[in-house]
Amino acid sequence: MRRSVLAVSALTAVIGSMLLSATANSAVRGGAGSDAIVTAVACAPGGSCAAGGRFVDASLRAVAFVLTGKNGHWGRAIQVPGLAALHPKNANVSAVSCASGGCAAGGYYQDASLRYHAFVTTERGGRWARLTTVASAKKGSTAITGVGSLSCLASGSCVAAGGRPAFVVSEAHGGWGRALQFPAEGKIGQAVVSCASAGNCSAGWGKFVVRERNGRWGKPAAVPGLTALGTGAQIASVSCPVAASCVAGGTYQRKSGTTEVFVANERSGRWRKAIEIPGFTALNKEGSGELTAVSCVSAGNCVAGGSYAGVADFQGGAFEAFVANERNGRWGKAMDVAGIPPPSSAICEPDSNRCVAGNVLSVSCARGGSCAVGGWYDTKSINGQAAFVAGYKNGRWTKAIQIPGLKALDTAKSSQVNSVTCTPAGPCAAGGSYSTAEPLIGPAFVTFEKNGTWGKAQTVRF
Repeated sequence: MRRSVLAVSALTAVIGSMLLSATANSAVRGGAGSDAIVTAVACAPGGSCAAGGRFVDASLRAVAFVLTGKNGHWGRAIQVPGLAALHPKNANVSAVSCASGGCAAGGYYQDASLRYHAFVTTERGGRWARLTTVASAKKGSTAITGVGSLSCLASGSCVAAGGRPAFVVSEAHGGWGRALQFPAEGKIGQAVVSCASAGNCSAGWGKFVVRERNGRWGKPAAVPGLTALGTGAQIASVSCPVAASCVAGGTYQRKSGTTEVFVANERSGRWRKAIEIPGFTALNKEGSGELTAVSCVSAGNCVAGGSYAGVADFQGGAFEAFVANERNGRWGKAMDVAGIPPPSSAICEPDSNRCVAGNVLSVSCARGGSCAVGGWYDTKSINGQAAFVAGYKNGRWTKAIQIPGLKALDTAKSSQVNSVTCTPAGPCAAGGSYSTAEPLIGPAFVTFEKNGTWGKAQTVRF
């Protein structure tokens, strides 16, 4: 198996489908759940969590949903309040963030003229508020404008980021302000954001980073050293454990045409030169790498994950899951995820389910605590695609495990974790989708981890 067909199908299904009308703050009715996907999960330090995604109803219309959970139990999913009244063609929740006292979710919807709009909604006490539209594509534009990243420090104090063009928008005292679009140079892109404290955040997109200091955003600047590495740099993730100390990671292209991955560190407000993750090129023999996420426990102690292309009997190779960790400011070598076999030396045919393959799709570290990664992998014995999670703490990785209980549900052998989240003193959580029959993507699932043990997958109820 090469790149995750499930993930690609999810995106195309959202863009090409219609939306169901439903009553806000009530469980979604109809044939919900048979084709669904959780795209984002987040938890607050106290253990309250939220998730979001989309499902496709019987009329092939996409519905953006949110749900909340606590103490190992998840509630029913509801359509994002206020969305039905807008009569959009399709919609999706693509980002969720939680802090003590509440959560926020964001995504996009398309209106009748197929114009994209970015939205956010907030949750307090288990109740989701009516959505707020924070940015819109220009009339006649086909650019996908939506919220793709959220960072909340407290209830009513969040920052959302997205594109295109790249933008950030802040929530203060429970109210969302106006979106800030960045200057023309390099503005085309999907911004990602991370906040260390209220009013002190960093965002990145393309080859640019920008810092917010005491509530005021500065000017975007190119990450030093990226030009020397190659071209086409795309920042995929940013993590800031403390103010003015962040990590950004993404991909770039070498002159030879291969796609490699990079990380760059900010220390005391100054970005250092971007570097290729050590050892990645040696793994990436077929030259098609991807860094999906970075996340930090503390300044200088972070984790990155994604995929590389291993040798196979077809052009492009088989995609394999990798992780790398930074300890005390030094990045270690990229490595295969513990518990997933190394790339097979046997014949691996195109589109075969008998290849060793995989991808890390999400990384989350609790500040001062531990980390988790999630995604999918395949082996000859799996003969499909299995969702997995793995942990990291104090410089050591635990072996990847399949989500408990999912094997019995995933009869079509096509599951993956799209999002993981961990809190300092509370649980970790994960969400994604599995399949009962091809070519369906759903149903969606969520699960909790407590004291190092992952619970059984719970099918999202609508």
